[in-house]
Amino acid sequence: MKYLSYAKINVGLRVLGKRPDGFHDILSLFLEVNFADELTILPGSDGTIKVRCSDPHIPDGPDNLVYQAAKALREMANDDTLGCEIGIDKRIPSGGGLGGGSSNAALVISLLNDIWKTGLGNRNLHRIAQTVGSDVPFFLKGGCALVSGRGENLQPIDFTGNPYMVLVHPGFSVPTPWAFSKLNIKLTTECPYIRFLNSVGVSGSVDLFELFSVIQNDFLMLVASRYPSVERILSLIRDAGAECASMSGTGATLYGGFADEAVAQEVAERLRDQGYMAHLCRPIRRLSIDSLAQ
Repeated sequence: MKYLSYAKINVGLRVLGKRPDGFHDILSLFLEVNFADELTILPGSDGTIKVRCSDPHIPDGPDNLVYQAAKALREMANDDTLGCEIGIDKRIPSGGGLGGGSSNAALVISLLNDIWKTGLGNRNLHRIAQTVGSDVPFFLKGGCALVSGRGENLQPIDFTGNPYMVLVHPGFSVPTPWAFSKLNIKLTTECPYIRFLNSVGVSGSVDLFELFSVIQNDFLMLVASRYPSVERILSLIRDAGAECASMSGTGATLYGGFADEAVAQEVAERLRDQGYMAHLCRPIRRLSIDSLAQ
């Protein structure tokens, strides 16, 4: 069986301060989109966990989040005979701010919980996800969520508006530790983006096109100052009439939101003609474990 493991976009990102545990408090809105890796899982009973990935730059062993997720689930189930072989056909760029590795890990937790018949409930699965990575808990349900704390506080949010999203990988990756180490945090709880998300938290719903008008990403200027291609790509997206043009997470994937499919498709093609990886996608409301082939 092959299964889809979806990406997410940070529709804005503010860093509110550094925590005593060394992590940072953030405020963001995560939006799952139908751009995905493909995973295959074969169960085993010899206690061996194997991971293989189509991207040679991604580790196959214990350093892979998928391996860590499977191992953590097995430890929670307290059964060292459980094993599996997991294949990852990588489409979501690594280090792109789209949460590909976290999505893979969350999907493996959900699938192996059923395959191994561990009987673990949602609370335990959430605990496992938290130990694997800050973004992993979001992908257990996916959809749209208001995210705070270090990423562990998730409030599911309904949304209206169904934009066409153009995702662009600019050809480089941004290591998350580097981005946070270089960020000059200006503590504030007052800005249009924060006020807007606070209202979203109260209402439980968001109009994505309204959100596009107040997007802020604390890492965008930092990354753009190091890589001139960022502003060139964003200018092309803006000039085409996008409702928004920004960067996901700490980078490096850039995106634009469009109301018109034809315009979005044209922008994606123009970017591909310039040598960039560009993908057209749309929001999805929840993480689906979709079978692609028998």
